[in-house]
Amino acid sequence: MDVAATAPADPRMMTVVHDALRRDIERATAALAASPPPGARQRRAIARHLAWMMAFLHAHHESEDNGLYPVVRDRRPDAAALVDAMDADHRAVAERADEVEAAARSYAASDAEVDRSRLLDAIVALEADLLPHLRREEDEAMPLVAEAITDDEWRALE
Repeated sequence: MDVAATAPADPRMMTVVHDALRRDIERATAALAASPPPGARQRRAIARHLAWMMAFLHAHHESEDNGLYPVVRDRRPDAAALVDAMDADHRAVAERADEVEAAARSYAASDAEVDRSRLLDAIVALEADLLPHLRREEDEAMPLVAEAITDDEWRALE
C-alpha cells in the first residue's frame, strides 16, 4: 500500500504560499512608500504584480472553499466553527483584494500621488484582514486538515 494513501496530509506548503504573499505585500508596500516614488516602468510592474497576486489569492481561497474545507467540515464536524471563520475571512479578504486590484489598475495608469496613496491604503486594509487570517489558518486550520485528510487527498486538492 502507498504510504501517502494513508499518511496524514502535510500542509507545510500552505505556509510557503502564505510566506510568499506576506513577502510580496511587504515589498510592494516598501516600494510604494519609497521616496522618490517608483518610476513609470516600476510603477506598472508593481501594479501588475499586485493584480496578479490578488487573482492568485482569489483562486487560492476559492479552491479551499470548494475543495478543502467542505471535506474538513464533513470529516471533522467539531471544526465547523473554525471552517465558518475561514469562510468569513475569505469573504472579507476578497473585498479587500478587489480594492487592491482596482487601486493597482489606477496606479498603473497614473503617477498621481492620490493613486499611489489609494493603493497603499488598500494594501493596509487588506493586511488588516489577510494577515490574521493566514496566521489562524496556519495555527488552527492546517493541524485539523492534517488530521482530516490523507497526503494523497491533500496532493489531489493542491
